[in-house]
Amino acid sequence: MQGHGAPTNVRALKISAVLILAYFVAEITIAIINGSLALFADAAHELSTAVAITISLVAIRIAASEPTPKRTYGFLRVETMAALLNGIILLGMAVFIIVRGVDRIIDPVEVNALPMYIMAFGGIGLEIASLVLMYRGQKESLNIRGSFWHVMNAFLGSLAVIIAAAFISFGKIYSADAWAGIVFAVVLIWAAFGIIRDAFNILVDATPKDIDLVAVDNDLSGIRGVLGVHHIHVRTISGNIRTFSAHIVVEDMKESERILTEAKKILDTEYKFSLSTVQIENQELRESDPGELEFKARREQMTSPHPVEYASGDGNAHSKRRKH
Repeated sequence: MQGHGAPTNVRALKISAVLILAYFVAEITIAIINGSLALFADAAHELSTAVAITISLVAIRIAASEPTPKRTYGFLRVETMAALLNGIILLGMAVFIIVRGVDRIIDPVEVNALPMYIMAFGGIGLEIASLVLMYRGQKESLNIRGSFWHVMNAFLGSLAVIIAAAFISFGKIYSADAWAGIVFAVVLIWAAFGIIRDAFNILVDATPKDIDLVAVDNDLSGIRGVLGVHHIHVRTISGNIRTFSAHIVVEDMKESERILTEAKKILDTEYKFSLSTVQIENQELRESDPGELEFKARREQMTSPHPVEYASGDGNAHSKRRKH
């Protein structure tokens, strides 16, 4: 699998940025001359897309920095921060377009449909080319996915402009221009929400949505000789780079090598973690967990017939779990 900063991804972003910026200059000029809100909204999105791609390129460059003793993960999270910023830009632009659209519905402005057709069809060709260039990269990187969705929404915006132009051409319904802008803005809000949500979840170290941590716990607990599993944590560093850590309590330390081998096989093969760290303990050496860091504490206390006691911050309490 190629890295987030793979040459193919960088080249695709650079080509897309140049094409979109050139198109923006042409479209904003026509939008101002023609007075079309749909064209203006689409042009504004083209500009934000060029900015978004630039942010992605800068983030990729920064994220490529080598890890250091002070930053052991390097700057990989910068790509996620760039995605969050792109999502916020999308959201702000959508709100602006909706406000302007409502004004135009109340007071429609007569616009010429022909320039709308010309710019929209030109935009569709450019946007399809950009989407093809970024398609593979957006599967691997949330940062690139933010830029990809900027272009996707620009594509949808071009379709909205064509529909609005058709209403104006055949029905003289000039409010269609404003409605096209508003519909376009709603799509922007949907895309922005998804990007902001995913970026936020990575930044707060939320468990990836496709990982069932309870299932991971059950798989590890089912290994012969395991008395319990605790201090389980999964985080996404960036893109598809995921780490896992846990403490496994075993009945016999002589079996630790076998248990560790089986655990690593489960984590590496079934769940495909980039890095997994497992600590083997027996009942006497079992480390206490701060209660605020142990997701299993409340769940096990509610479901187990033998309540589990977890440590609070002072580390005095130990687990009383027994294998049934």
